[in-house]
Amino acid sequence: MSTTATRTVEAQPSPKKGMSLLKSVRTPALVAVIVVAAWTAVAFAFEGRYVLPYPRTLVQQVITDWGLLWANAAVSLDIAVKGFVVGVLVILPLAVLCIAIPSIEAIVIKVAIVVHVIPFIAIAPVLVVSLKGEAFGITITALQVYFALLIGILLGLRSADKSAMDVVTASGGGTWSRLRYVRFASAAPSLVAGLQIAVPAALLGSLISEFFGASEGLGAILVNAQEQLLIDRTWAIAVFIGLLASAGYGAITLIARVAMPWAGRGASVGTTVAGTEAQNLSHTQAILGSLVSAVVLLGFWQMLRTVFQLDAYFTKSPWEIVQFLFESNPVTGAPASVFWGQFGTALVETAIDASVGFVVGTLIAVIAAVIMVAFEGLGRAVMPLAIMLRSVPLIALTPVIVLVFGRDLLGVTVVVTLVVFFPTLVTVMMGLRATPEGAIDVIRASGGSAVSAARRVRILYAIPSITASTRIAIPAAITGATLAEWLATGKGLGNLLIMAAVNADYFTLWAAGVVLVVIVLVVYGLIGWIDRMVLRRLGMAD
Repeated sequence: MSTTATRTVEAQPSPKKGMSLLKSVRTPALVAVIVVAAWTAVAFAFEGRYVLPYPRTLVQQVITDWGLLWANAAVSLDIAVKGFVVGVLVILPLAVLCIAIPSIEAIVIKVAIVVHVIPFIAIAPVLVVSLKGEAFGITITALQVYFALLIGILLGLRSADKSAMDVVTASGGGTWSRLRYVRFASAAPSLVAGLQIAVPAALLGSLISEFFGASEGLGAILVNAQEQLLIDRTWAIAVFIGLLASAGYGAITLIARVAMPWAGRGASVGTTVAGTEAQNLSHTQAILGSLVSAVVLLGFWQMLRTVFQLDAYFTKSPWEIVQFLFESNPVTGAPASVFWGQFGTALVETAIDASVGFVVGTLIAVIAAVIMVAFEGLGRAVMPLAIMLRSVPLIALTPVIVLVFGRDLLGVTVVVTLVVFFPTLVTVMMGLRATPEGAIDVIRASGGSAVSAARRVRILYAIPSITASTRIAIPAAITGATLAEWLATGKGLGNLLIMAAVNADYFTLWAAGVVLVVIVLVVYGLIGWIDRMVLRRLGMAD
């Protein structure tokens, strides 16, 4: 064969490379075709109702509004980035402190749950009055970011291999040495997962803050488009928001692969299951932590009036709420039993809505996580859709959800599922990918498939991540249920809270928020107890 012919043969791509490229493109292309077909079918089914534009119309609208979208995106991204940074800078030291001083964790977690689960409908009037300009948007954004990040980082810091920890201890190292040399590296996958959840959450927080009287930003023009019934522009903005969130998620993933290449890959062979290390506190320490948490929360609550000088019309003191709950309404004179009757009825409705949505959302997320880890190509293709669903404000999606699924339990379940799905998906995928490669190799050597490896090994190692995701998802499910009740059903706590806000009944607003927080704290503690029982039963915890 001549030299020229040899070079020609060498220049041709190998069949294996061509097939690999085809496989990498085929799955995303197939997913894109399915999404476009489903979108077209829904648009056709509801044609004439001005709910959902056809894909071609949507693309045309994005091109037409490109200048408007970018100009307002700069405003929203500025707030989103600042809130994201504030949330991360606050949470990282707190998480480290919880590991270094175990007795502090109970206080930090309880305070975090309280702040996270307070219905936004209840605190928005206070925040709007007390915070001006950027401070309001940054605060709302940071509040959207911090809780999932805190739970994820704590899970990661506890995922350190006990053998490596023992080596540091035997070498004379203490708590800070174990953190520096072992825990920080072990926490990398959880940190990455937490940041991936935080990116769309930060953008969503920025948009939510713009719903309250902002003149610019993607949230502001989204509200304006809806008020003017500009459906094509509304969806163009929503899709653009999803693309921005996907880009942010991709940026975090890329940075993590460069800076922390071990994050997201299988762990080394060992006997420790990620995240199963528990903070062993005595009953006295646990009770003391609860008392200190209560004192901190009540003290800060009282400070809203005495230190921050917030208007008494909007801000009710702890003693005023106690009197309202157990005596009578100071404004109307109605006995406390009236509130408890209304709250009890609304709570039952919300509990059903949140529970069903939580179970459905968690099951779908776990199944999706297993499939996406087993088939990486499918995972890369589907993840942008999950990110878009998380970042698009439900105020834009709810009209479609109501039309397709109705205003009853099914429609609410869809809304709650959308809220629960993404953080659960990312957290569980992190746990599945943390499975030791040695365990996976055993399944492969036995002729097992990727799905078999996920079913037999990965799920076992991901149990701590699944339980951690439930702690994130429970408050999210309640938030999603109240939001759906506010926007769609006109029932439950969401309706009770919004009607109290509309009628300026701030006693009911604060009282309902406080009682709801107490209930969530009890449920959260019960989940923690079940978590420990399950891990002990499986031999993963002492």
